[in-house]
Formats: sequence, structure tokens, C-alpha cells
Amino acid sequence: MKKLLFTLMIAGLLTGCETMPFEVQTRADRAAMSQDQLIAQESQRQMAGRLESLEMQMNQMSRDLDALRSQLEVRCASIERKSEADKREMVSRLSGELDKLMKQASSAKPAAAPAATGKGIEHVVQSGQTLYIIAKAYGVSPKTILDANKLQDGSKLSVGQKLFIPQ
Repeated sequence: MKKLLFTLMIAGLLTGCETMPFEVQTRADRAAMSQDQLIAQESQRQMAGRLESLEMQMNQMSRDLDALRSQLEVRCASIERKSEADKREMVSRLSGELDKLMKQASSAKPAAAPAATGKGIEHVVQSGQTLYIIAKAYGVSPKTILDANKLQDGSKLSVGQKLFIPQ
């Protein structure tokens, strides 16, 4: 019988059949393995809870971000409307000032003192007058005034300066 059992065992090994492991687990080994499985399952449940919590936080943050974007769009639109209104008010105010200065320039009584270099008038620069306004008042180009007075830069006029305006 021992011989038969030994032969069957060898035949089983040669044919690839599994045999009983030589190492038999003890109850302590099985208990420790069961305890490790319980710890792993608890850890897995905790991780699943953390993941769910993080997903909820991420969804809340996404909703908050959408709300902030909406508020930003409303504020940007408001700022843009205010900016446009400010631009219109500024253009209106500057147009009024320009009209006022042009009326001043056209109503300024030019001194009829002919210049020695030709026929024309002498103009005394008043506060707020520019070369453009003066030229427009007399119906000549700014370049004509610059050339007649041998000036390089028309933006550097000063109050009280005398200009010859060719006619």
C-alpha cells in the first residue's frame, strides 16, 4: 500500500497535478491573514469615504467658480457701460470747451499792425489758444503761421506771444 501511494504521488507530480502543500497553515496564520484582510477592507472603506468627500468638495468648488464667473461678467459689463458713459461725457465736455475756445479766437480783435515782411495781421496769443484754433480763426493753415513766424513747434506757444498772420 505504501508503494502504491508513493507511485501515485510520483505519477501525480509527473502529470502536473497539484499536490497538497508541504507547509500547512496553522490557525494562528489563518487568524493573522484574516485580521490583515479586515484591516485592508477597513482601509478601503476609509479611502472610498475620503474620495467621496473630495468629489463633493470638488463639485461645490465648481459651483462656486461658476457663480464667481457670473458675478465677474456682471461687474465687467457694468464697468464697460460706465466707461462708455464716461467717454461720452468727456467728449461732450471737451467739445464744449473746444467750441468755447474757437469762439474766443474768432472774436479776438486782431491788432491791425502790418508786419514788415508782407501783408497780414499781428495776433497776440490768449490763454487757451492753440495754433490750430488761431489758424482756423484767420482762415489760414497752421503751417502758414509757423513758416511766417519761423517757428519749429506750434505746441510751444505762450500767452502774450505775438504772431504774424499772413493774409
